[in-house]
Amino acid sequence: MRDKDKFLTLLAKNAGNVSSTCRAFKMTRRTFYNWLEDESFKVIVDDIQESLIDNAESKLQKLINEDSPVAILFYLKTRAKSRGYIERSETDITSKGEKININIDLSE
Repeated sequence: MRDKDKFLTLLAKNAGNVSSTCRAFKMTRRTFYNWLEDESFKVIVDDIQESLIDNAESKLQKLINEDSPVAILFYLKTRAKSRGYIERSETDITSKGEKININIDLSE
């Protein structure tokens, strides 16, 4: 477990970046995924990831409070879809009762 504890400390210092932490620890990602089967290890990895999300959300909130148009639009497009803040492409095909054949070539 000492190796796992050291890995988790390094993972937190590396902002949750699994690849760079594995390289620095001189181990494969496969070992990391095997360690995730240990529930107590997985809980701590999940906590590290959640804390990074919390940090990013607080920085986004700071930008919103500073009236950043990009931050405001990003927030609305991701969190206010129910109010119409969404980008989507709509295609209306009217066939007037006729059959429509659509050929899709997936060979490329």
